Amino acid sequence: MSRTASKLNDVATTIRSKNPKCTVETLAVDFASATPADYSRLASFISDKDISILVNNVGQSHSIPVPFAETAEDEMNNIITINCQGTLKVTQLVLPGMTSRKRGLILTMGSFGGLLPTPLLATYSGSKAFLQNWSNALASEVAPLGISVYFVHSYLVTSRMSKIRRPTWLVPTEKAFVKSVLSKIGRRCGSVGYAFSGSPYWSHAVSAFGMIAAPGFGVYGSRMLGLNKDMHVQIRKRALAKRDKAAKTC
Repeated sequence: MSRTASKLNDVATTIRSKNPKCTVETLAVDFASATPADYSRLASFISDKDISILVNNVGQSHSIPVPFAETAEDEMNNIITINCQGTLKVTQLVLPGMTSRKRGLILTMGSFGGLLPTPLLATYSGSKAFLQNWSNALASEVAPLGISVYFVHSYLVTSRMSKIRRPTWLVPTEKAFVKSVLSKIGRRCGSVGYAFSGSPYWSHAVSAFGMIAAPGFGVYGSRMLGLNKDMHVQIRKRALAKRDKAAKTC
């Protein structure tokens, strides 16, 4: 599932070319504007399927760091609608089948923005913190039913969302990141203080542990909060300067 049908078709073609015996079905949904009819369509789409794994990866962040008071209303609404409501509604549609079969895995993508309060990304940060607590509560509920739930605390990965193309020791490629997640499901990597979550990629785990364990730099410590704010203030300045430069050349 994704917003753009053409991109889904490209992914499906790639999967089929690598494994002709694999059956791929896609469904295009824009979670920013999804209606009850869209969710009914999804319910019908999955009604005859044995869904073993659900990956909640839908999400939106701010276009650039922005003070909360200046956040555009449509951006604020989309972040909450996509990140929170979309994730909850899809999970609620998939859970009954997993419950009846007494097995399943639900992976939900988190962010260091939810692990740490993030000034200038306040709405996005709050949405990921919400998902973190929801996911861990859900995990405890469904564990006796044979269903595993794992919340992935991630730092940056090369992607269109992060706007980073070149990987570094701290910013892995998508493939390297996914490989680490699938090899460490259920492990509390990085000593994140939640029973059903972790930071599987090694450098993310080291960073998470450092932020939580370092004296004076705990998750809600004023020093870490200040450093996080300063970093995003600088990112905003660079983004605005780049925007102004582009406008002058038009």
